[in-house]
Amino acid sequence: MREFIIALSLPVSGIISFPQSGCGQTICTPKEIRTEIIINAPSAEAWKLLTDFDAYSGWHPYILKIEGKIALKEKIKVTTIDADSTADQFSAFVLELEPEKKLSWGGSLGFIFSAKHYFIIEPINDDQIRFVQGEYWHGLFGKHYGEKIYLDTFQKFIAMNEKMKILLEG
Repeated sequence: MREFIIALSLPVSGIISFPQSGCGQTICTPKEIRTEIIINAPSAEAWKLLTDFDAYSGWHPYILKIEGKIALKEKIKVTTIDADSTADQFSAFVLELEPEKKLSWGGSLGFIFSAKHYFIIEPINDDQIRFVQGEYWHGLFGKHYGEKIYLDTFQKFIAMNEKMKILLEG
């Protein structure tokens, strides 16, 4: 049995680290969030669910919709919803696209701010994957942005991962 470690130095700059089986790790800091879950489904099914942006409103816990083409360097518009039902929008560019393996989007304002949201599908065998979801922020305002949202975002990532697991294993 593995134990979890919680290390906090200050309320807004804590590190939450949960060692897991395998080489991965779930972390939550003001600069980066990385979550993982094992899902009993083939990579192709996970990829299909992840990239079916039109279906997000029916299952996704915090993304209402994504508009745009899933293609490298293409601009997408993401609409999210907060716990208080406030909708927010942002635009990003598709940064990485490897079917059935990796999808990421993000953007940058030079040294002022940059962010990257990523999904990784790692096959364990033909019918099981490790699904990794993460995000990190850099730049002059990146750290302050992360301090404001990292714990809430961490919980949203966990909720999405668990919903994907339920849908794919159902």
